Amino acid sequence: MSEKTKREKEEQYFAEQEQKKRRELRNQLDEQKKAQEKEKKQNEHWMKCPKCGHDLAEKHFADICIDQCTHCEGVWLDEGELELLLEAKKAKGFFSKFMGSIRGKE
Repeated sequence: MSEKTKREKEEQYFAEQEQKKRRELRNQLDEQKKAQEKEKKQNEHWMKCPKCGHDLAEKHFADICIDQCTHCEGVWLDEGELELLLEAKKAKGFFSKFMGSIRGKE
């Protein structure tokens, strides 16, 4: 193998390594950008009413923290909270107590 051929193969090897590093760096930057966009989107919608977009306020009922819209007064429960509320109160009069609690009449 001639010296020129060896040099060409060596240059090709280093060029391929450089391309590989650039691809990896580009992929890392893309992943970071996606994570930042996801966090930004989540922060924009955190504790916002899914119906009207106004702020949600936390209300306590039966030792469970529920979310209520400060504008439309919609009530939003996280996963499992409805079951906890149903277990916490007996069926008789539950919803009237629940609604009274939401409106601050507990």
